[in-house]
Amino acid sequence: MLSHIRSFIVREKDGVAAIEFGLLAPAFFGLLIAIFEICYFVYASTSTQRAVEKAVFDLRTNHAATVVQQRNLTIEEWYRETICGRVSLSTCESTLQITIERYDQDMNQVWSTSDPDQLTLAPRETIMRVEAQVDMPSIMFTDLLFGDQAARLSSGITFMTEP
Repeated sequence: MLSHIRSFIVREKDGVAAIEFGLLAPAFFGLLIAIFEICYFVYASTSTQRAVEKAVFDLRTNHAATVVQQRNLTIEEWYRETICGRVSLSTCESTLQITIERYDQDMNQVWSTSDPDQLTLAPRETIMRVEAQVDMPSIMFTDLLFGDQAARLSSGITFMTEP
């Protein structure tokens, strides 16, 4: 009886590599997709942060006011153009939410809005916080982690406008 089992184990090894590949391939490809999605998430987060930094730089130096007047844009259109022009996400235009807060010298909030009709340029020497939120398109694992809710990238900067 033992000799029959030993001869079965030793006898044929054809197809072992295919069976091992079949067992390990789903885990390997799942790991590969997860690595791709993490890299995409980090890239999208970084590009969102850099876009907000650029918008804030233009606000601080009052360049935004010049562009808005020259091109006859609303401030919301300027924000969307400045941020979504630099963020390589297909969902930016449709899901971008901008929140602007103004503070007094003691950092007490004096004004806040996320209403696009109320977005305005700040007067000089004003402490402000600009925050942008964008939904990240899901690939595979984002749906597993967040369910029906989209992963939301948020980036904000607090600054004082230039005199």
